[in-house]
Amino acid sequence: MSWRPARLADLPLALLWTLGAALALAWVPLLPLVARLLPPCPLHALTGVPCVACGTTRAALALAHGHAWEAVTLNPLATVAMMGGLLGGLVAPGWVALRAPLPGSPVGSSIPWRTAAWLVLIGQWIYLVASGR
Repeated sequence: MSWRPARLADLPLALLWTLGAALALAWVPLLPLVARLLPPCPLHALTGVPCVACGTTRAALALAHGHAWEAVTLNPLATVAMMGGLLGGLVAPGWVALRAPLPGSPVGSSIPWRTAAWLVLIGQWIYLVASGR
């Protein structure tokens, strides 16, 4: 992976990320209502086996109530993604303003990155199956 300094051209994307994080935080009071409206996981309902995303809604509800560890136990990957999205959105404009280094695209190394992504997803699924979610 290569790194490059942030440019002024990156600011619209950083502000969009910040807006998304702010909207996610604004929706926190509505999260219990939205969670009740969501259907159950079809794979889990039909087979009893959780999908890779099973527990994401419960993890979001736990995070909304400030129970980070409970969210991690419900769905580690979704919790890391949600927390990373929020924290990244908060710091993105400052990162661009400071011209801090940004990761570039992994040129010539797509197979290791894809392999790592698949291993993370498989590990997540194994964890959910083993924990009986």
